[in-house]
Amino acid sequence: MQRLPSRDLVLVGAGHASLHVIRMWAQSPVPDVRLTVVSPDVQATYSGMLPGTLAGHYRPEEMLIDLDALCHAAGARLIVDRCVGLNAAQRTIALAGRPAIPFDVAAVGVGSLPAGTHLVSSHPGLVSIKPMISFQQRLQAALGTVSGSEIRAAVVGGGAAGVEMAFCLQPFLRQSGRTAQICLLDAHPAILSGYRAKTVRIAQRQLQERGIQVLCGRRVTAVRGRELLFVEGESLEADIVLWCVGAAPPPLLSSIDLPKSDAGFLLVDHTLQTTARLPVFAAGDTAEISGAGIPRAGVYAVRQGPVLRDNLNRCLRGDPLRKYRPQRDFLSLLTTGDGQAIGQFYACSGHARWLWQLKRRIDVGFMNRYRPGTGMRSGNGTLPADERSSGSGQSFGVNGRVPMRCRGCGGKTSGRVLQNVLQRLRRDADETMHPAFLQSEDAAVLFAGAGPVNVVSVDFFQAFLDDPWLTGRVAAVHALSDLWARGVQPASAMALVTLPAGSHPQQEELLCQLLRGGIRELQAASVVLVGGHTVDGDELSVGFTVLGRTGDGPAPIRKGHLQAEQKLILTHRLGTGVILAARAAGQGTGPWLQSAIQSMLAGNQRTSEIARDFGVRSATDVTGFGLAGHLIEMLGNSDVGAEVRLSQIPLLPGAAECLDQGFRSSLDPENRWVEDRIVVSRANLQQTAAYHALFDPQTSGGLLLAVQSAVESEVLKRLHRSGHPDAVTIGRTVPMRADGVLLQICE
Repeated sequence: MQRLPSRDLVLVGAGHASLHVIRMWAQSPVPDVRLTVVSPDVQATYSGMLPGTLAGHYRPEEMLIDLDALCHAAGARLIVDRCVGLNAAQRTIALAGRPAIPFDVAAVGVGSLPAGTHLVSSHPGLVSIKPMISFQQRLQAALGTVSGSEIRAAVVGGGAAGVEMAFCLQPFLRQSGRTAQICLLDAHPAILSGYRAKTVRIAQRQLQERGIQVLCGRRVTAVRGRELLFVEGESLEADIVLWCVGAAPPPLLSSIDLPKSDAGFLLVDHTLQTTARLPVFAAGDTAEISGAGIPRAGVYAVRQGPVLRDNLNRCLRGDPLRKYRPQRDFLSLLTTGDGQAIGQFYACSGHARWLWQLKRRIDVGFMNRYRPGTGMRSGNGTLPADERSSGSGQSFGVNGRVPMRCRGCGGKTSGRVLQNVLQRLRRDADETMHPAFLQSEDAAVLFAGAGPVNVVSVDFFQAFLDDPWLTGRVAAVHALSDLWARGVQPASAMALVTLPAGSHPQQEELLCQLLRGGIRELQAASVVLVGGHTVDGDELSVGFTVLGRTGDGPAPIRKGHLQAEQKLILTHRLGTGVILAARAAGQGTGPWLQSAIQSMLAGNQRTSEIARDFGVRSATDVTGFGLAGHLIEMLGNSDVGAEVRLSQIPLLPGAAECLDQGFRSSLDPENRWVEDRIVVSRANLQQTAAYHALFDPQTSGGLLLAVQSAVESEVLKRLHRSGHPDAVTIGRTVPMRADGVLLQICE
């Protein structure tokens, strides 16, 4: 039985120290504490690999850490949003796009930003080194504004980051078919301020050999067109400006009412706790240790990780905190973009290929720590990557394992069971039974005279996300979909919620977050939440009963009454079921999950309005029984068959990969009970990802519309303009076959 934890530990940001906390949480979580990670991105970047990635030594994805996979393996909750404030007194964290969340203990690790970008913000070729996750995309965009093959590039900032970027920009531009005049600028008398003289001389010699100009003692103060203006009165023309200047605090820190250093960073003592003695910690570039004078280098943040993790645990237990003691020196390795690196450790400096090999080994080893399946194993139940089922109950593999029941629409009862029960109940009904009894539609029309609200539907599911706010949003959009599929305007709703056991404050917060998410989507659809019902149970489930009205227009759209030679338009991509199944087994990626969530939240309100405008009379929403099941249900209520082309089936990012690897939702086998009504044009089509996707249960899926051929193109244009760019014609209706086959699958 699920029970809510009594306390919350929240990490704001996914810096190096925070990553260590998450990794160790997988091995040794604190009992009765929930770990939540707040990040504006679903992926984190490892700064040590950015120059090597620019030079082509790494693939771009190799420098990314999948936060969703990491948190899922650790049993932590990930909230993808931007933190905009932290109230230490009230113990709340404000977020940009959703309600605030509470904490008992928090740690802030949001890094830093290059200083002084406001001085050059008007330069058309400005590319700040941060945020690193979008660096190469922004660099490519800036290069796209420059005509010709020769690029004049200025790298501003002669510290370690600027020197590495100057070295690595050269091979990057060469691989792009461009030549470059690169100039490295620094306000100090020499580059690599703080490094030993021998290291500086090695770097200067290598820069000179590459033809990279070095201008020291040049402080940029302003921009005029593409010119960089210096305080000395000089200027430099540059097409591209890589801004790699020293650290400045991110805007978030100014909104946190805690002591700060003169430079604006959070002031902490040697335990990494705020000097205000509140349960808030900070590490890495976000923090400044009072009186320590530590350089802002990633290696210090990495070394702070174990101390941060230990002190967070100690704070939760009420034990004395331990002190962080920074190392006196560290190994510094700077890639020169040619398969070699400059190294410095204590009095030793050098430039060699083996130093690059050492750096690569360190970088790859660091990344492997944070990739589930490469040695990381959860201490709270996450299974190895090669297993296709998970204790979270989301997945089903085709490798013979007993399936765990899926959640979301993958947790629905079999369509075969439901159909058989409805048939038996209808047979039991006598002639006195009301005509509205057990309608075949998902949203039922009430009896005549019921009033202006005359259509009702209900839908609920077990939560498949550990974020209650998102769960409430998806549940509301999903419940509204049955009415939208009928062309009905929803008017009011009632919530149905099962809450896990826990303390009253924890249950209250969970229910509030859940309903706030649902209310957001209901209000966007002009629907009023009028009440509901809650019970305690084994685990979180949520749903809504939705009431709507048909109005004075044409009769509601139905799932039957298809006509021959109509076009079948699908509005959303398929694959939510298999993506959730793969994630539960520790596979898939955070971006795939985010795409699936965005698809679930897209809703069908505008599609419903467009369908009514074009006189569509037959439609259904594609949910738990999969595209094949819902289409065959429509065909079974009509006197026609259908032809669907697999090449036209749109799949969500990652869906094909997950299906090809053998992942399936646990409802997939039951959804295939309709296969005896299906014929394929070639047997090998049944092995394709698109064919398997026909049976994948969708949570809050799109609509399947039957439209007349004459309006097909106009319907698609309207759908694309209304925010459904993936809407596509997947097939057509055809005359009924004599052999009882309803659905023909073509290539």
